[in-house]
Amino acid sequence: MGHRTIAKLGEIRDEELHRAGGTDGPTRKFLLYAALRREQRVAVVAETSAGTEIVRILTLAQSAFRELEALLAGRPTRLLDDVRDGEWTLRDLLRHAIATELRYREQVRYSATRADSETIAIPPERLPCDRLDPPDPTFADSRRGDLARTLGLLARAREETDSALAGLDDALLGRPSLWGEARIDVRERLHQIAAHLVEVTLQTEKMIRAAGEIDSEARRIARRIWSWRGRHERLSRPELLVALDEELAAICLA
Repeated sequence: MGHRTIAKLGEIRDEELHRAGGTDGPTRKFLLYAALRREQRVAVVAETSAGTEIVRILTLAQSAFRELEALLAGRPTRLLDDVRDGEWTLRDLLRHAIATELRYREQVRYSATRADSETIAIPPERLPCDRLDPPDPTFADSRRGDLARTLGLLARAREETDSALAGLDDALLGRPSLWGEARIDVRERLHQIAAHLVEVTLQTEKMIRAAGEIDSEARRIARRIWSWRGRHERLSRPELLVALDEELAAICLA
């Protein structure tokens, strides 16, 4: 329910944002910032009990994904193939984001768990795909699916990454890895998952702005709300997430 609500919040026009609900009730802008405070409060509490550094790093990646989702939620599917940056369409960019998520997951897992007798560089055959084409049949719909389906496939890839990596021991964070020719460690590889999603979000923003799609003030606030949701959603109780979603849905009706 949450991502559909975020789409509706992003459609609130600026003149509606500042209008009081009911009889002298709070404005939708006030309610949105109250929702932001709730998400921040929940995230701060959740992160104190997150346990490992690896889990906390993964929450940064989920936060970055949720902001990308809020940027695109509810926008027309035609943007996938109509907007571009050079040779890349938005669909190309999102397929690249999925493929990169899968590749980074395997690179982290290999670097963290390889035997000392194995090479530091991941063998090419251990990678699930190239950097542009997520594998069929699991991600085949990213070739032709609508915007919601494509984002859903990226969400699936993210969920599988967190499930695969969250149980790794923090003691593995200092193990060596390679970035091209550069020597890095598992910790930096983990942080790159979030950094790449931020890069994808900024490139997406540039693409849709060039196509005349401008964020409303409500969508800009909703992006921050949804980004904070990503900081705690894997850590929070399901009933709490449902309550937060219901409070967001109520803003659409205010």
